[in-house]
Amino acid sequence: MIHHAATENLLKASGMAFTSLRNGYYAASALMLIGGAIKTGELIAPEDGPVAWTAHSDLAEAAAAIISERKLDGMTPNLTASEAIDMEGIAAIASEVLRRTIRHIVVSDEEFRDRMMSQGVPEASVNMRMGMFLASRKGDFAQVDPALADLIGRPPMSFREVLKESISHQQG
Repeated sequence: MIHHAATENLLKASGMAFTSLRNGYYAASALMLIGGAIKTGELIAPEDGPVAWTAHSDLAEAAAAIISERKLDGMTPNLTASEAIDMEGIAAIASEVLRRTIRHIVVSDEEFRDRMMSQGVPEASVNMRMGMFLASRKGDFAQVDPALADLIGRPPMSFREVLKESISHQQG
C-alpha cells in the first residue's frame, strides 16, 4: 500500500489528468485462505480483523464504467464490498454454504508463519499474508464505501456469493 500511495502522489504532482483506482481487498485472497479449510474443516489463521472482501468482477465492471463513461478523474474513493467480515465470519459463511462445519482456529503469528513455510508457501507470499492479517487487526481494511455500488449500479457481490460462485466453478 505504501507503493500505491507514493504512485498517487507522483501522479498528483505531475499535473497530468489521471484516475487512480483504490480497489478493496480482493475476495480471491479470502478464497485462497479458506481453500485448505474446505478440505480439512479448519480455518487456521492468526488474529485478524474485518476486511471488505471485494470481487474482481465488480472491480472490473467499475473500471470499465470509469474508463468508458469518464465518470471520475483523480483518485477514486475506496471501491469496496458492502460489508467487512473477519475470519470467524468467513468460517461461518463457508459452513453455511458447504452445509458442514468449518471451524475457525486462531494461532499465533509465529505458528501461522511456520505452517505456511512448512507447506512450501514462498516467503514473499507468507509476508504478504501476514501483512494482511496485521493490517486487518488495525482496521485498515474494515472501511466500506458505497462508491463501488454507485459505479456498477447494483450492490457489490457479497462474500457468500463469491464463495458460491467459486465452488460452482470448481464443481463444474
